[in-house]
Amino acid sequence: MADSELWAEVRGFPARLGALITDPERALAAIETSGRGGFSLLLMWCLATALTLRFADLADALVGYDAGGGMRVVSVLAGELSQAIPLALGASLAIVLLAGSRREPSTDLELGCAAAIPFLVLRALARTFVFVRGHELSGRALRGSYLLAGIGSAVVLALALRMARRRPQRPRVAGAHADDAVAAARRHRSALGAGLAALGMLAVGLAVEVRSTVSQGDRLGPLSRGSPAPELTLPRIDGPGGIVSLADLRGRVVVLDFWATWCPPCKAMLPTLHALSDAWSGKGVTFVGIESDGEQSSPEDVKAFLVEHAIPYPVVHDDGRVNQLYRVRVLPTLVVVGKSGEVRAVFMGLTSESTLRGAIERALASPAQPGH
Repeated sequence: MADSELWAEVRGFPARLGALITDPERALAAIETSGRGGFSLLLMWCLATALTLRFADLADALVGYDAGGGMRVVSVLAGELSQAIPLALGASLAIVLLAGSRREPSTDLELGCAAAIPFLVLRALARTFVFVRGHELSGRALRGSYLLAGIGSAVVLALALRMARRRPQRPRVAGAHADDAVAAARRHRSALGAGLAALGMLAVGLAVEVRSTVSQGDRLGPLSRGSPAPELTLPRIDGPGGIVSLADLRGRVVVLDFWATWCPPCKAMLPTLHALSDAWSGKGVTFVGIESDGEQSSPEDVKAFLVEHAIPYPVVHDDGRVNQLYRVRVLPTLVVVGKSGEVRAVFMGLTSESTLRGAIERALASPAQPGH
């Protein structure tokens, strides 16, 4: 029974989405009457945009699933919800507060979710335009897209609020049977067409994303085990100064830690990295921290972070180029480089001490490869 209800929700998604675009008042009335439908519509739209407009990110995460890509799949889906949920909750709260004594919180939540959808649809249109065009919108165009999207949702929110404030005068039974059958069919066709058009827009974005993903297939996922580690020469930002070059460390196992000051998991990894560095520093292993804050933190903030956490191994600054070479998608990312400069292991996100220790031990036990 639950499966059939879920299938009915999915099958009716295009028409319900289109109704919210072509006849929002009637679509809201259906939600008001049944007390449901807004949240499922919002959730399905976010899932659709994650699968289409974030296709490249999902493909990259799935290719690197064993190195922590599973959490990236979750983060992609959560990323689409991260804008939708605050919008929906804000709209719902406005309806609850302004409806006064006529408020019905559960129904108001459903109406608030519906009110957020026009914003998301119009923003998806702008994102698809960016994919097709091949480069980002100008600052003015970007602000304009947000303004239009905001107006779209504001209109639907106003309709929802008016509906909530008129509840005592509204019949609480469905009125579809009183509709003229021809007019109802016409409205359904119009809503279905609009919904399919919105989903077609996502299909265009998906096509561009798939083409881009296929053309860059060899760069998906983390670096392959056994492949040469990209060369790096970066300036030290800890006390001694100077530079660190991977070529100068040939013959040693090197653990590269890509991190940032604003990254909580990076901070959580520090005790593990400090302990392993202390244990292995005299046994042919060198740890190198690669600060990847970019422009989000000032040099003073980074230096204060280094002093506060007393990082015992060399720390270098990367302007983003080395992150790209190492395909860093998540912080922290740990790369274990073998004695001959080959990639031995890649870990994304929080990694246990035993897992990292095992990778170091295997890299140490592996003989240097001739020709590297």
